[in-house]
Amino acid sequence: MARSTSPPWNTTTKAIVAVSALALFCLLVWVFRSLLQQVVLAGLLAYLLNPPISFIDRRTPLNRVGVVLLVYLVLALIVVATFSLVGVTTFQQAMDLSGRLPGWFDDAVAQLQTLLTQLPESLSIGPLTLPVASLIPQLPGWEELLGQAFGLLQPILSRGGSLAATVVTGTVAVLGQVFLIFLISIYIAIDLPRISGMIGNFAQKPGYRQDAERLTTSISQVWAAYMRGQALLALVMFALVSVVLGAMGVDNALGLGLLSGAMEFLPLVGPLIGAGAAILVAFFQSSHAFGMTPLQFALAVAVVMVVIQQIENTLLVPRIVGGALNLHPLLVLVSVIMGASLAGLLGAILAAPVVASIRILGNYAWHKMLDLSPFPGEDEIREVNAAGSEQGSSQADSSAGKFSPQDQPPILTPQIYPLSFEPVYKDYIWGGRNLGTKLGRKIPPGIVAESWEVAAHSHGQSKVASGPLAGYPLDVLTEHLGERLIGQDARSPNFPLLVKLLDSTRWLSVQVHPDDTYAREHAGDLGKTELWIILHAEPGAELIYGLKDGVDRALLSQAAADGAIEPLLHRVSIRAGDAIYLPAGTVHALGPGAIVAEIQQNSDTTYRLYDWGRTSTDGTARPLHIRQALDVIDWGMTELEIARPPVLPSPEGWTRELLSDLRTIGGPSPPAFRSPAGTPTACPYFQVERLTGRPGSNWSDICAGDTFQIWAALSGSATLRWAGVPVALQAVSWLLLPAALGAFEFQAEDDCVLLRIQPH
Repeated sequence: MARSTSPPWNTTTKAIVAVSALALFCLLVWVFRSLLQQVVLAGLLAYLLNPPISFIDRRTPLNRVGVVLLVYLVLALIVVATFSLVGVTTFQQAMDLSGRLPGWFDDAVAQLQTLLTQLPESLSIGPLTLPVASLIPQLPGWEELLGQAFGLLQPILSRGGSLAATVVTGTVAVLGQVFLIFLISIYIAIDLPRISGMIGNFAQKPGYRQDAERLTTSISQVWAAYMRGQALLALVMFALVSVVLGAMGVDNALGLGLLSGAMEFLPLVGPLIGAGAAILVAFFQSSHAFGMTPLQFALAVAVVMVVIQQIENTLLVPRIVGGALNLHPLLVLVSVIMGASLAGLLGAILAAPVVASIRILGNYAWHKMLDLSPFPGEDEIREVNAAGSEQGSSQADSSAGKFSPQDQPPILTPQIYPLSFEPVYKDYIWGGRNLGTKLGRKIPPGIVAESWEVAAHSHGQSKVASGPLAGYPLDVLTEHLGERLIGQDARSPNFPLLVKLLDSTRWLSVQVHPDDTYAREHAGDLGKTELWIILHAEPGAELIYGLKDGVDRALLSQAAADGAIEPLLHRVSIRAGDAIYLPAGTVHALGPGAIVAEIQQNSDTTYRLYDWGRTSTDGTARPLHIRQALDVIDWGMTELEIARPPVLPSPEGWTRELLSDLRTIGGPSPPAFRSPAGTPTACPYFQVERLTGRPGSNWSDICAGDTFQIWAALSGSATLRWAGVPVALQAVSWLLLPAALGAFEFQAEDDCVLLRIQPH
């Protein structure tokens, strides 16, 4: 790895630069504070719309710019249509409310102070009459209770009038500035994946980038659940309050609905102010429905608002917002009041998620100060093999928990026989359904991007599908069988290879894998050299395979920072039958319309250079690893082409090709595979041979104890005969033959293509 010759900064220099940068940032915020509200609102709008934008982007050929413009056009049409129907009336009622609410809230404070003298002689509810004026003062502790209630409600009511008026006028002002907010929001929405991905790039020290990405994900989940949940609640409450209060004959029902909806963004305080405003309007309006007195009508509205809020809290909030903030209600209340005092309406709206984000960062800092794991829950999960890989999450991962010996009878005298495995499916965003439709697999619902066929990695464990060892994970078999499974020549006691099927309906990320030395030092994993065999390719399918000639670190680094590396990448058309050998350090990406068999080292370490501006299912940008990728790229892997692999001697009826050789890439003068150890042209980790057989042809072989073999049928079918037992091998399936298996024979049942894989 190349090391920088630039002298390091000392602690004082770093502190000066950090403080200067912070001061400059604060200065810019202060100078342009008049635009801050519009930018923040535009950012929130882009964040709220990011899930549908990402959903459409993943499932249509449109690029992100086109999808963003389409979504915002639809939203603009909805806004115009809604404003045409109810907007004018709502606007007028909202402006009327904004002028009257502060005075009404002040009157409510005054009414509270003289509540005892204002009590009616009696209160009639149907046939029941309560002597209020004579009964309530006789209650024990009445005056103390009244004083405490007044002390609690006075600051809320005093602040509530101005805050409610500010919410109403602020909401109307937003509608007036909607064009500017829309325009800014469009640009933010287009670049949102890049903006999110930049956060991880600040953490360049090995190990801390992962912390930064996990913190970013946690904070993003808080904001996503809270803001999008509150937005949906606001729409529901606007409609519900407007309809119910309108049916009761309350004045300014649409304006009160707008206020109640907007107040959903103020936890705890907002619903109280929204209900209080409705009660005050009902009390002070000139006429009252159903022949009620002002107090009776106000009490009826109060009951209705309480019922609405109970419906919201019981049925809507748990399903829409859940426990997004994970904060004590008192802390939420204090944060909203403080936010309103510091930054007005915008501060009150953003206070709760900001405090929740600070809680996450504070918890991380506190654990680091005490030398504890900052992610104890997640790390415990990782220890039991339930952690997802950085490429995505598993949709039907049979290794969700660590294998327990109680799950199966103990392996005492294990029988050696050919092993087939249950696949482990992964649902990365670039996948599809072709493993089912093209290969006839029975796959789980939804996106299936990868099927791990033979795997013994912490991110995916194959389990034996049949026989006495059925249900055992491959790593457990490796541990107990040892050399009988992996062979006497094994470099380590762990299973060395990983075999997959890939279904790419969209571009995979542009990526590169490290070699063993870099991966062990920085990721605690093996390096990743791999081989792709194209099983199916749509017309026009292609892949990115190396860099264009002349691209060096400086050029690629600048292009990656600008998000403009596509012109520097070398593309190659592919078709079924192509074999692409990808030694560690090769920049590559698989394009849409391909099904691929992948043979690789037992590793899941990938460094992304570019991800086409995509986001994950939770709306966050998939992380990039620019610095690590630049560290591990083999700059000699440029302008690579696919050529026919060498043909090896074979028995009659068979054609045998060696796929794991650098002669499968390169033009007339293929580049040498450069590495510190001077690796030879053949793959140093595995040997893959493709055997094409005619019907009835026999292939005799032996597992003599030195190493295991993995066989696959890519097309057609063959029968394995071992110890007099026939085992069918049909496309596309795999068999692991343990090292101690002994002699065996394959017979081609029809025209077939088989793979034979052996570790080096």
